[in-house]
Amino acid sequence: MQENRLAPPAAFDRIPDHSQVVRPPSEPEGLPSAIRNSPTDTKTQIFNTALRLFATSGVENVSMRDLAEAVGIKAASIYNHYVNKEQIVEACYDFYLKYHDTTRLNEEQYTIVLQKGTKEEVVNVPNNQFPPELQENLFYAMTVLFSRMYTDAKAIEKYTWMVDYSLEFLKKFFEKGIELGRFEEFNVWPVSLLFLSARLFAAQSITIHPEALQDLGLAQHEMILELINLLPFKY
Repeated sequence: MQENRLAPPAAFDRIPDHSQVVRPPSEPEGLPSAIRNSPTDTKTQIFNTALRLFATSGVENVSMRDLAEAVGIKAASIYNHYVNKEQIVEACYDFYLKYHDTTRLNEEQYTIVLQKGTKEEVVNVPNNQFPPELQENLFYAMTVLFSRMYTDAKAIEKYTWMVDYSLEFLKKFFEKGIELGRFEEFNVWPVSLLFLSARLFAAQSITIHPEALQDLGLAQHEMILELINLLPFKY
């Protein structure tokens, strides 16, 4: 069995090149310690407001003055917390990546699901379970990252990290299922790629058509039902 070469991400201060993956530190630069709409934390207010404005208007169309006006502070005050706009943008990327894979089950947890869970529960393992209070901000952060992944080198690197990690997670998960006898033998690479492609397509579609966000749950459920028929379950 191929050993998983990636450590579960917590947060990021740098993203490795394609030839190596490193364990990230505990907190990315520029990301406020509190993200839950604290009315007394100016840095958090700046960050939350930037997430919304960047996602709805586009990063290029939002100035630091626009951001300051939306927060209700002087433009110069932002620089007490962030060096420039790009640092805020990168904090948006890091915020999404911080929760993207840490909200999945770990190996010990999904091993129990593989052994005792229903087929639907097994297929649900790769899905994220975001904290409800963070879902809106995570949607905004995802939109910012995905909208810039072809134009911003940092976004490209971090998106690549996310894809690489997700593929490794899926491969290890399917290999564990085969090892435990939950699945018949199958080639885990193309199936992992199919699972990830479906999730990424759904996420990108929502960033393009945010009005369809309410339909995402139904679409994911239907996708899960199809994937159940795809996987060679033994029981």
